[in-house]
Amino acid sequence: MKYKNIYSAIHNFGDSFVSFTNYVDEGFVVDDLNAIHNQGRDIEIDWLTKTFEPSPLATNRIKKSIDFFHKDLERFLQAQSVDVTKLTALRFHWPAWKARYMEATDDRGKRYKIFVQALK
Repeated sequence: MKYKNIYSAIHNFGDSFVSFTNYVDEGFVVDDLNAIHNQGRDIEIDWLTKTFEPSPLATNRIKKSIDFFHKDLERFLQAQSVDVTKLTALRFHWPAWKARYMEATDDRGKRYKIFVQALK
């Protein structure tokens, strides 16, 4: 486990989630997220529990994508020498009218926050 790699690992994970390669059911997941965000709503995904907020606005595309990314989370982080079991929190945040970011906390209590892809 390389704690110093957590920043880059969560950045890459978050970038992948909001990128145009995240295409599910003939549409981009980021378009569904943008539609929610443009309503002035905060968006949060807890990657350890697969929880999406605001849950009533989660489209099937968003739910499928979260399932897919969650199933691949351990492998994705391990490829960057980060052990998911050493993380006590891992979340994607997109506050209303602000930039999106990933946030993690490790088993030592250290918090990591890094912004992902600029708003389109």
